[in-house]
Amino acid sequence: MDKLALYVNPAWRRGGGHLYTPLLFPFWGNPTTKASLFAKEMFDAHPFDTSYYGVTEKIEEADIVLAPYRHNWLLRHDPALLAECERTAKDAELPLLIDGMGDVETPIDKEDVYVLRIGGYRFIQEPGRIQIPPASDDLLERVCGGRLQVRTKSGATPVVGFAGWAWLSPLQRLRTYIKEAPLRVRGLFDSRYRAMQKGVLWRRRALNILKRSPLVSLNLKERGSFSGSSKTAEADLRALRQDLVDTVLASDYALDVRGDANDATRLFEILSLGRIPVVVDTERNFPFGDVVDYRDFCLIVDFRDIEKLSQIIADFHAQISPERFEAMQRAARDAFVNHFRIDAQTKHIVSMLRERIAKH
Repeated sequence: MDKLALYVNPAWRRGGGHLYTPLLFPFWGNPTTKASLFAKEMFDAHPFDTSYYGVTEKIEEADIVLAPYRHNWLLRHDPALLAECERTAKDAELPLLIDGMGDVETPIDKEDVYVLRIGGYRFIQEPGRIQIPPASDDLLERVCGGRLQVRTKSGATPVVGFAGWAWLSPLQRLRTYIKEAPLRVRGLFDSRYRAMQKGVLWRRRALNILKRSPLVSLNLKERGSFSGSSKTAEADLRALRQDLVDTVLASDYALDVRGDANDATRLFEILSLGRIPVVVDTERNFPFGDVVDYRDFCLIVDFRDIEKLSQIIADFHAQISPERFEAMQRAARDAFVNHFRIDAQTKHIVSMLRERIAKH
């Protein structure tokens, strides 16, 4: 099959170190900085796979036009460039691809515009949405030498691991509650809107439930800030990452709760390590759900059932066979390598784009 050809006008490239879409990293270079050290390592090791797509400067050779910078950046800093990309696609009678990845999603409802997303909610539709996983490093390769450490099921109380940002200061909580007040009122009448509460509040709630329960053993390392950037991390980035890896590998299950986007890099990091995630499902759009059955390697708990979280985990652990327990760990690792790692995502993204373009 021919590569999907993305048109990008060279004149659209901006100076000043602005971060362009990772789809262009294999062609324009990896511009991530030491502040996001892990992102640089991750994209250097497993960039998007250029055997499935390429970039052309000739519009007549293109299948689709690519806006070279992320949507929210363009809206804030260079709306004229976004308008030019839209105009170019319309004049060439080609669809437009926009990188809409990020914690904040500004809706796009335009004909023949496709947008890459990592968050969102199942009950809020977006016609051009293409759901993909957040970029996640292969922690088994990065930290563990690539050797899968399958955990044997014991008859003991299940161990649930979590290491990460888990609380807000009183002032942060107050600001969050004020900001979320309209959603909380709406959630009284439609429970789906309760899923839109800030992710760290859902984590706090889930952890408090597990702490109080005699049904599970909680392997916990709480933090008071986001650990993915040196600008917010409360300790050395590599030490924090090692804490995460050690915690996950020393547990039967690893808790995954949404972040600021309605998704979490943590889910895919857990899968990379070959552990079974316990996913608190806040109306998530699960990437590639049409070709991947997440229940093959995850325990998924609806957010409306969060008060029963420890009981659900305990029941699941009691009923699963030792063979199935180990098989789920291997399936988790396989799913990450074959579907969710950055290089593996490419074939699925291109396949979805080709389906959309065929209907264009």
